[in-house]
Amino acid sequence: MVSYCKSQTTGVLFSVSRPGPTNQDNCDERWVALLSFFYLSYILIGLGIIFIWILFPYFLLLLFLVVASYHFGKEDSDFLSIKNYKNNFILKTLKGSVIIIAPLFFKQDETVEIFNSLNFYLTKTFFLKQEFLLFILFLSFLSNLFLCKNESFNNKLILFSDFFSIIVLNVFLDPFLAFTLYFCFLHSFRHSTKLIFELSKKFNKGFIIFVKKAIPLTSITAILYLVVLFFLQNSFSLNESINKVIFIGLASLTFPHILLEYLIEKNGK
Repeated sequence: MVSYCKSQTTGVLFSVSRPGPTNQDNCDERWVALLSFFYLSYILIGLGIIFIWILFPYFLLLLFLVVASYHFGKEDSDFLSIKNYKNNFILKTLKGSVIIIAPLFFKQDETVEIFNSLNFYLTKTFFLKQEFLLFILFLSFLSNLFLCKNESFNNKLILFSDFFSIIVLNVFLDPFLAFTLYFCFLHSFRHSTKLIFELSKKFNKGFIIFVKKAIPLTSITAILYLVVLFFLQNSFSLNESINKVIFIGLASLTFPHILLEYLIEKNGK
């Protein structure tokens, strides 16, 4: 639930915290229109993802895992000073794939159980063979080598610290706990820090603004989470209900977050 609420908060805040119109005469009108369009688009895309999940669950799961891998790889290497591979989809996807592959490799039974609770039965697929998973982990490691080529020692250290931290988390912890710790304290920490300094050049002031903006979104997300969880418990066990809310909810948030973030960054150039 923590990572679910965190994704909603940082995802929406990243986009709404971008600088607004500078012309004072029509600033309010344009900014309100922009926010209205943003929230409407965010909600509609999210609802559309849930609808597609119902119709084509396996296709959307695969697409979600690929898009999520790219997103994690892109965001977790955004601090690099040399952008030789900035737009390389394959390298970024391979880098982020460690988030998906590590729990399958080190805690396969627990991870497969999560997929089974979502009605995805993967126990006999080629993609779960240890040799294949190890190969993808190796490619993920190599992608870090390419991305940090010609970078400073500190940037290389950060990149590989992230990689091995994810490995260690998944070796010793439950997949849910490992992902939550990664998402909140590795991935979102840098993302949130970036947001704070975009809101204000002074950290303390930016942090206060960040918290004020985060409380309403986090509260709404938590309430929706509990409401949906309550209704799902009528048909599923508690663990199955939690898995469905978190994974389908994250998918419905991840797609609009990545799409709208891309559009905002593109238009901002």
